[in-house]
Amino acid sequence: MACDSRRQCPMASYSKRRNQDRTTSIVATVSIKGFKRTSRAFETREAAQVWAEALERELYEQRDRGGLREDAPTLTVATLVKEYLDDPETRALRTYDSIEPLLTWWVDKYGTERVMALNVLTLRAARDRLMPGHAAGTTNRYLSAMRACWNFGRRSGLIPGNHLWPSGLMLTEPRGRTRFLNDKELVALLAAAREHSPAMYAAIAVSLACGIRQGELLRLGWRDVDFKRKTLRIVDSKNGESRAVHLPKSAADALQTLKKATVVNAAHVFMADAIAPMDQHRLISRWRKIRKAVKLSNFRFHDLRHSCASFLAQAGGSLPEIAHVLGHRSTVVTSRYAHLIAGRAVTGHRELDKKLRTAMERKAKP
Repeated sequence: MACDSRRQCPMASYSKRRNQDRTTSIVATVSIKGFKRTSRAFETREAAQVWAEALERELYEQRDRGGLREDAPTLTVATLVKEYLDDPETRALRTYDSIEPLLTWWVDKYGTERVMALNVLTLRAARDRLMPGHAAGTTNRYLSAMRACWNFGRRSGLIPGNHLWPSGLMLTEPRGRTRFLNDKELVALLAAAREHSPAMYAAIAVSLACGIRQGELLRLGWRDVDFKRKTLRIVDSKNGESRAVHLPKSAADALQTLKKATVVNAAHVFMADAIAPMDQHRLISRWRKIRKAVKLSNFRFHDLRHSCASFLAQAGGSLPEIAHVLGHRSTVVTSRYAHLIAGRAVTGHRELDKKLRTAMERKAKP
């Protein structure tokens, strides 16, 4: 690498290291003014030189442009994730509770890895580790969480601006499905939820009766529940708009039972314990136990929402009405009709409520 008038000639140093398995590694150390010294071990001197020269070139370029923190060469994945999760803008995200457990996986598996050493091969290997046991959409959520963290690092001077997130990592997801409960599954699920706890029984009942999203459910406060008017107020929805949905008697009864069984916290309807609100991790952990108890296969918590829409459609609900209940903002026609049904029962709600109350009163067959 040629020198120029603005910088020193590359001064990487190399040393041999004896490993525990009696093999020898070549350790390359790069030391450039303005950045912390960083070292990395390689099997051959040639590989060490390629890495050192590339890093020197990159650090000199970043130093010329400015805006890169001095510890960038030694920054680990764990540190990057921590800074991202501690950032006020991140903490303000509605999806914060769902992002945190996804990034915890990256810290567990790659926490000690240096961010600047990650490349498309490393990230593809991480994706391959995620794929077994995860649907394509779930794997993509893990990748998306790390991509958001990565881009935060680039904006914050933790990662060089030219370190772009590799393209082509995301998996192709199957087209949207609509999986809903049949009558037998509905009875068994509600019976198991009732046996588990008032909180999970109410969570499942509200999801089935009102079709609200998981995040909307967990953000519900008692101030948002109007038993007299039979409505739920959804303040912080996915599309950024508030809405009111009808609260059928089946769900209202489950909420009343929950309210009597727990210490009421005005900020949150669903609590993990007397102090902490229910988060996505705790909800899904408990949901999986209930689902396993009734041997409910190929069914996610999100499919409770699909079930609500399907039951309403079967009972005669129109698409604009159902779109409003679910909080979809898809067409101009839907938005025109939404204000006409805000907070009141739509076509099919009576039959939906009857179906749920019948299922709640019946005992699951073994």
